[in-house]
Amino acid sequence: MNIGIIGNGKMGQRIAEIVKEQGDSPLQVIHSLRGLQSIDFAESPEILIDFSHPDNLEKVLAYSQETHVPLVSGTTGYSQAQLAHLKKAAQTIPVLYSANFSLGIMVMNRLIKQAAMDLASWQIEVMEKHHDQKKDAPSGTAKYLVETLQSVQNLTPVYQWTDKERQANEIGVHSIRAGSFPGEHEVLFAGNDEVLSIKHEAFSNRIFAQGAIQASYWLKEQPPGFYHLEDLFAPKGGKQ
Repeated sequence: MNIGIIGNGKMGQRIAEIVKEQGDSPLQVIHSLRGLQSIDFAESPEILIDFSHPDNLEKVLAYSQETHVPLVSGTTGYSQAQLAHLKKAAQTIPVLYSANFSLGIMVMNRLIKQAAMDLASWQIEVMEKHHDQKKDAPSGTAKYLVETLQSVQNLTPVYQWTDKERQANEIGVHSIRAGSFPGEHEVLFAGNDEVLSIKHEAFSNRIFAQGAIQASYWLKEQPPGFYHLEDLFAPKGGKQ
């Protein structure tokens, strides 16, 4: 299968590497899209995988819609307006968006939702660590985890504690950018005299690339719609 890859950074290169290992053909946009009027490939891709920059969304969607090529997006840092644009495009093409393509993170998300329901009176902190080249903070995955917690509790994110007492229904969100961390996320639930910590560590970006490629195989067979990584593991898939 010809897989079009948007983004030539660490993730784009890793995806291309694994696509080759699996016997498929990676088609890459080598140059930055900022200097290009539109996207073009040497051959026609059967699906697009985008791990680039939010500024590229308009060009990526234009290409995907014009050619009717399904889109797997793992780009983080989108605004609410851009996410709305992504969902609107899903009315005409299959789109799968995820801030994290790790199976472990998907399971972690389910676990923290249950914990937030059972430990409603406990305080919650979210901590994430990434390499020093990552531009967005907090990470898209941290935002995803916070949104899951907010679906259960009325929580207000605090990104920097100040010199006053913590208020009820606040959740601390902390980011570290240093070294070569591929990605680490932890959600801490603190009660009186006890703490529950749910943590996921990534030791290579290979897991994210493999997840995105697996998603691309699945998405190619789906009708237009806006999909999530969880849909791959549902009995018949699903969409919103």
